[in-house]
Amino acid sequence: MDTHRANAPRRLVEKEIYGEVEYFIVHEYNGSERMFAYVHKTDHESDNYGQIYFKKLSNFQFIEVIGIDRCVGFFKVDGRNLFYILDRKRIQWCTTIFWTGINITQNFYWIN
Repeated sequence: MDTHRANAPRRLVEKEIYGEVEYFIVHEYNGSERMFAYVHKTDHESDNYGQIYFKKLSNFQFIEVIGIDRCVGFFKVDGRNLFYILDRKRIQWCTTIFWTGINITQNFYWIN
């Protein structure tokens, strides 16, 4: 973009990313320390009820820890290669009806 112009304003785009943190590292440069998470991201989609799901984890990316907003849960739907993301920010009343009778396993991960 504007890497050749040192004083150009940053053009940052806010994007919601879901993934699994593999590990954390601390990086020191010019006397300043920053903490990063190495994240296995998801390619997520929304269903007809507005709930988020994914079928597999995709690529890896370093993300600055200050950008991690909240913890979410991943639920695997047995018999299907499908994981739903339980995000308190997106929970709707229809979720209770949707999950009834489905055998799920639970793990907790992060959201950016």
